[in-house]
Amino acid sequence: MHAPWRGTRRLAVIPTLDLTVDTNPPADFRDQVAARVWYDPHPTTGIDRSLRRYINTISYGLADFEATVFPVAMAPDARTREAAIDSLPAGHGYTSALVVLVSGGADRSGFAWWHDTPRNGITNTARCNLDEGVGAWGMELLHALTEFGDLHLTDPNLGRFDNMACSCGTHPSAHTKMAMQWLDPATIDNHVHGSTTHHSLHAIGLGQPPTPGRHSAVRIRSRVTGRHFLAEARLRVDDYERESYASSGIPGEGVIVYEVAGTTEVYLRTAKALGVGESFSLGTDEQTTVDVTGGIPGGFTVSVQSPEHPECPGLRDEIDLVMQALHGDLDDEERRQLVAALHELNQRKTELGCAP
Repeated sequence: MHAPWRGTRRLAVIPTLDLTVDTNPPADFRDQVAARVWYDPHPTTGIDRSLRRYINTISYGLADFEATVFPVAMAPDARTREAAIDSLPAGHGYTSALVVLVSGGADRSGFAWWHDTPRNGITNTARCNLDEGVGAWGMELLHALTEFGDLHLTDPNLGRFDNMACSCGTHPSAHTKMAMQWLDPATIDNHVHGSTTHHSLHAIGLGQPPTPGRHSAVRIRSRVTGRHFLAEARLRVDDYERESYASSGIPGEGVIVYEVAGTTEVYLRTAKALGVGESFSLGTDEQTTVDVTGGIPGGFTVSVQSPEHPECPGLRDEIDLVMQALHGDLDDEERRQLVAALHELNQRKTELGCAP
């Protein structure tokens, strides 16, 4: 179970050398690590590639960290994580650490550990190296600080539409941002089956919450499973959504649709972002179509059309029968049972988006 990230987390940052590999480390290794954490402008473009700016941007300013960059730790072999943690002074007061190596290689690339047996007070650790971009650093830090898993293990996955699937420096999807509590669930609109609904989608890369009348995404509940779909707008609006020295950028602008089966079971259903005038069917069984009807400043308008869920008529009939029974002569226990049944039926009706 992951832990959302709002507010400030504390982090021990430990530059670390493997003395069997790092025989000629840069003299300013610790300073380079500090720059990557706090402020790392590209020498010609000025784009800040730092970890802190990335986290602040993708969280809309809701997540931050305070960190100490400790002296360089020396590992006698490849067990750099252990040596880094053991190098922390007694009473350091941290439970999470970021171990930074000079370069990549076997057992040196981005990785994260959580729910470890405490070692010198540290339970959760991220590892990365100076050769990796801020996307890899951001992915591993979210793993360590929130225990949110990878999104690249599904096929097809979200790829460059979510940094937790690509480690490439783009914004996470609306799904991931809701899991982090960076998006208010109230900003997600809901499609009602049995109708055509219209939605104005505010691009995920722009500041949130959206302006009145817009939404961060639209949720479409499956008509045949317990899953749901999300449709969201993506635009190359900043240094992370477009290709830059900080990011690989999203593969295209438009509306994407993906299926959510679980927290880390997310499947991209649109082969590419949908442009204005393009449509996508959720499949024969779903009988639901998403149409991109127009472009608006900072987003797109979409319409979603589907027939009513097949359970809805039966649910309405059952609710009517229970309501009739409640008007009869009942003892307290019978009334309690009927009220509970009515609550469950109405809840299911709401879940399926049934008409009144």
